[in-house]
Amino acid sequence: MSALTWQDARGGVGLRVTVPVAMSPDQAARDLAPRLSALAGERAPASYDGEPARAQRAVPVVTIDGYSGSGKSTLAAALARLVAGWQVLHLDDWYPGWDGLAAGADIARRIAADLRAGRASSYEAWDWEHGTTGATIRVPLAPTIIEGCGAIEAEADLAVWIADPGEEERRTRALARDGQTYAPHWQRWADQDLGRSIH
Repeated sequence: MSALTWQDARGGVGLRVTVPVAMSPDQAARDLAPRLSALAGERAPASYDGEPARAQRAVPVVTIDGYSGSGKSTLAAALARLVAGWQVLHLDDWYPGWDGLAAGADIARRIAADLRAGRASSYEAWDWEHGTTGATIRVPLAPTIIEGCGAIEAEADLAVWIADPGEEERRTRALARDGQTYAPHWQRWADQDLGRSIH
């Protein structure tokens, strides 16, 4: 069985870990869950004389990234089953269309910065059917997993990168998940996805 590979994240913010291709999402989640629990514990508000703290406190943010079809959503769901109190945000909910990977990463950066500074955040949901922005979604101040292509661009307490299982496997997974909705846009998205600079 392969092990997670840990390293210091870019710019000294948090840690970065790579999930190898041979590791299942459930195993990766089991290995990562104690780290997420520790992060949430480190950021828990202090209390005095048994009274809970009233000031807003920064919350931990974990990002999960990898190329389209690598297993980001699957790992995020597996982690959410193991760690209580964490919310999961999906870049798919706010990318502004099929050409919006970079803009989606910008939104992830803003949300992560807000949460890590102790501020609630928000985003405009993308209506994929109509190709326009939809409702404004409030993001409460809670420990957060942000998953999607471009998530690693956000400053996080822990950045998870899922190793590339290869284009054929990724395409098979993505099209099985999203069907014919994604098929005509695969190459268009892949050009953005594979063209980004992964530090």
